[in-house]
Amino acid sequence: MRPEDSPNGNREGACRQNRLGPRPETCQMRRSSAPKQRLAPLQPKGNYRLRHIPAVDITKRAVHAPHLVIVGAGASIAATPNGDLKRKPLPSMINLVDYVGLAPLLDRTGINWKNRNFEDVYDELTKQRGLGAVLREIKQQISRYFGAIEIPREATAYDYLLLCLREKDAIATFNWDPLLPQAYLRNAHLRRLPSIFFLHGNVAVGYCLPCKAKYFISDVYCRKCRKRLSPTKLLYPARNKQYGSDPFIDNEWKELRIRVEHAYLLTIFGYSAPNGDAAAIDLMRSAWEKNGTKELAQVEIVDIKSVGKLHQTWSSFITRQHYHATKSLRRSLLSRYPRRTCEAFFWASLQNDPWEDNYIPRLRNLNRLQKWVERLVRKEDDLEKSGKPLS
Repeated sequence: MRPEDSPNGNREGACRQNRLGPRPETCQMRRSSAPKQRLAPLQPKGNYRLRHIPAVDITKRAVHAPHLVIVGAGASIAATPNGDLKRKPLPSMINLVDYVGLAPLLDRTGINWKNRNFEDVYDELTKQRGLGAVLREIKQQISRYFGAIEIPREATAYDYLLLCLREKDAIATFNWDPLLPQAYLRNAHLRRLPSIFFLHGNVAVGYCLPCKAKYFISDVYCRKCRKRLSPTKLLYPARNKQYGSDPFIDNEWKELRIRVEHAYLLTIFGYSAPNGDAAAIDLMRSAWEKNGTKELAQVEIVDIKSVGKLHQTWSSFITRQHYHATKSLRRSLLSRYPRRTCEAFFWASLQNDPWEDNYIPRLRNLNRLQKWVERLVRKEDDLEKSGKPLS
């Protein structure tokens, strides 16, 4: 599922189908099904289980398996190192109480909240009786704060992330803030952007349950039935999250599991896997165990924590030494082989034919960055129209 086009009504190419990989025709919530493959893995002689090889078309040098990126709060903070457009800071669970101004509310509850992670504080609040009104007010205040965030004019980490992935790829975000949807809107004219799944809801996304469609909330009305969109429910950091209780979030998780089961590259960007997300980690881990490619797949972690701590957190997803950790998105496979990450990794690791580095330039000017990416998009057009091998 993906949100579609910009609020000014320009839909140019924003919802076109791409045969390189799975993509819903619009923002519709589709029934779960395995991503389509243009060419099945080759079947060799002998007992070697080549079912581990990702879906690939050797003659066209195209890997159809997705590159999946899991996004957490650290990614939004990295996208706005100096705050949003108006210098408004992006909070984490450590400083959310101070940034959002929740201290007066929490003081009324008598709970000791100082120097504590908001996740733990909120979880404690949910277990006490008579705090329903306080919890509703906390949610309203958080929604207002995140809803007012605006993406900076210059190119951000989210612009780079979107432009470095293709339609067959996907981003799954745990974040409430609107930065990723806003980045999508201003890059949508390039077409061929990845799908986005909002695992905890998002202040910038609405949906129409009867039509099973999701859009950016700026659209206001469903394009099929013209009924007003419903805002997505924000899942707050209680330890007992019920992902199946909300139809929108339930569907987002179903779509994510499909991508996890078929991903060839898995990037974890600024997501710390907090204790309150234990159920989320279990859902992803169970889907990863079904991934027939995971013995050869690569896990990449973009985070400022130490390599040892990151390996400890994500060890259940890592096969042998098939992982790489870096503190910056600019040192990742995404920046080194933009829009060609799966191809570059496949040919280097399984064909002994490394691709040349093609680092995406470090540009603050978004228009210049988009023009650089356009040449890669044209090559993808050539692959689809004429079968010209991807490069």
